[in-house]
Amino acid sequence: MSLSLDLARRVAALDPATFDPEAVRWARNAIADMIGCTLLGAPTDTTGTVLMPDLYGPGPCLVLGRRERLGMLDAAFVNGTAGHALDYDDTSKSLSGHPTVIIIPGLLALAESRGASGRALTDAYIVGVEAATRFARGVNFQHYEKGWHPTATLGIFGAAVAASALMGLDEARTAHAISIAASLASGLKANFGTETKPMHAGLAARNGLFAALLAEKGVTGAPTALEHPQGFLEVFNGAGAYDAARMLEGWGAPLDLLSPGISIKKYPCVYSVHGAIDAAIALRAEALPETAEVTDVLVRMHPRRLLPHVRNPATSALNAKFSLPYAVARALVNGSVLLEHFDDAALGDPEVTRVMGLIRMEPHEDDANDYGAEVAVTLASGEVRRQAVQAPLGRGPETPLPQEMLEAKFLDCARASLTEEGAARVFALLMGLDTLPQAADLTAAIEAATR
Repeated sequence: MSLSLDLARRVAALDPATFDPEAVRWARNAIADMIGCTLLGAPTDTTGTVLMPDLYGPGPCLVLGRRERLGMLDAAFVNGTAGHALDYDDTSKSLSGHPTVIIIPGLLALAESRGASGRALTDAYIVGVEAATRFARGVNFQHYEKGWHPTATLGIFGAAVAASALMGLDEARTAHAISIAASLASGLKANFGTETKPMHAGLAARNGLFAALLAEKGVTGAPTALEHPQGFLEVFNGAGAYDAARMLEGWGAPLDLLSPGISIKKYPCVYSVHGAIDAAIALRAEALPETAEVTDVLVRMHPRRLLPHVRNPATSALNAKFSLPYAVARALVNGSVLLEHFDDAALGDPEVTRVMGLIRMEPHEDDANDYGAEVAVTLASGEVRRQAVQAPLGRGPETPLPQEMLEAKFLDCARASLTEEGAARVFALLMGLDTLPQAADLTAAIEAATR
């Protein structure tokens, strides 16, 4: 038996000609959102730090939002890091991580280098999402709770499969790419709240592409690299903490991109807290004109959303993105959570600091409501006002982000790197990505629009 080969056979069985047009639409939207997040992250210090000219040689692949062109692997690394630099990119419930920022940087670099069409890139992305999420169903949530960062440790398999699909690798070489990726997977949640976290995305994007390129050249991996007693499943999850059979079930029936789908973020912070933000903003708008009389705040969420790094108060602009107390306090005080609220200067707001210190968190055990939240505020009078949401806006097909909000988010992000007119042109191209004769037409438009 070879689990890598079994997975590769399921990859080969996916026929892009049969993909639901709705899946292609979701792919366009997810790719557009990720490109926007990358253009936002391009001018950050994090991206500037990993863009090291003395280490990288020139190449054909654009660093989005900048003028540099690098080789495929280096461009995938830098664009993946930039795309996750501000933690504003999409998420997947099945993956428990961020799929598009792992898959697209490598695909875009590969498509630029080899002249692939926009439709070929789109189809390979859909295949990559399916592979990453089906793989993840066999190891989550134990994998996530153990301390691995699934965006990197599981997303790499989606990146490797997507690149294999775009290159047209056969089943055997795709299986080798999967096995090679198993030895390149890495990423620890202990590094959340630091600049290493976005590098997880860049490294996984690079290494997934690297695994596929190695397999194309004939490099082999162990057929049992996943299920071996010292293979990925036993080492990363441990005995009894995975189900390999689940990894092989249900491929394309329906595509994971459609159910449970991709979640596109409305707020520039960790997705675990978005339900609480929605509830707090609704409470502020309907029943709490100001916060001066607030004496206690109780947030109830599923325990998977209340992990230790989420419970901590904010002490820096970077770890504020992972702080439920900060996000809820900001939502209650301002009635909004915006990019500007994650600047160092914003952390000194005295009322946000006061309310942040009042916040308590309790878990609930309703597995059907694992991304919803309830926020209850006690006033000085003793009155309690509360608001609950079942799922945050943008939670996949359940509560999709309206198209006009997706476009507004893209334009807001893209203006960090592009001219206003250029950003609008790039968004229009992204909405027709699957019709572009060459995916490189997109990167050429981005380069032309870069300030």
